[in-house]
Amino acid sequence: MRKKNGIQIAGVLLAAALLNGCGAQPTEQSTEGTSSAPTEIQPTEPQSAESQAGEKTDTEEAATDTAGNSAAETVSVAGWKITVEDVQKNTSLENVSVELGYTGVETSDYQKEADAGKTFCLIKLLIEKDGSKETIEWNKLKLTDGNGTEYTRMSDEFLTDLGMTRMTGNTLNFGSNEGWIAFEIDENAENLELCYPFEAESYQQAL
Repeated sequence: MRKKNGIQIAGVLLAAALLNGCGAQPTEQSTEGTSSAPTEIQPTEPQSAESQAGEKTDTEEAATDTAGNSAAETVSVAGWKITVEDVQKNTSLENVSVELGYTGVETSDYQKEADAGKTFCLIKLLIEKDGSKETIEWNKLKLTDGNGTEYTRMSDEFLTDLGMTRMTGNTLNFGSNEGWIAFEIDENAENLELCYPFEAESYQQAL
């Protein structure tokens, strides 16, 4: 009888131990694969238009002209719109169109050297008549430097031999005209300015 009671007591103790084990605090488990309270996500602040405008793509950078200027500026004066699209300075001209990245032009072995102490200044212009009663005569168009020296357009038919589009040498009195003109200036000339004395008002454009 005692042996049976002993077995019963042992069974009761074992059951109590098991119950205590089930009530123990569970160990910390990984949160992987379990749902939890959603984490608050801070919305990113949209980029301002000013900062977006300040970022340039490689293509936009490449569009900056070779004179170091930004986009060409159009000046409206005396019923004409005059745009300086590009400026090049070089003492030796040989297939300049290739250096400018032009495609679809035939190159040649033509070469032209500036006189000693001089350099060529090539200017690409877009000139559009906008109701003016005046004409543009090339002998009146002057390129001046910081020393007050004036230069007149030279005989620049050689620009065609270089594969470049040359501005007409005729007097302008109508329509839209685009092309390069050339000056031979002092090699150290600085602060260049293009000028034309219209009757209504004067044209002046810093290069």
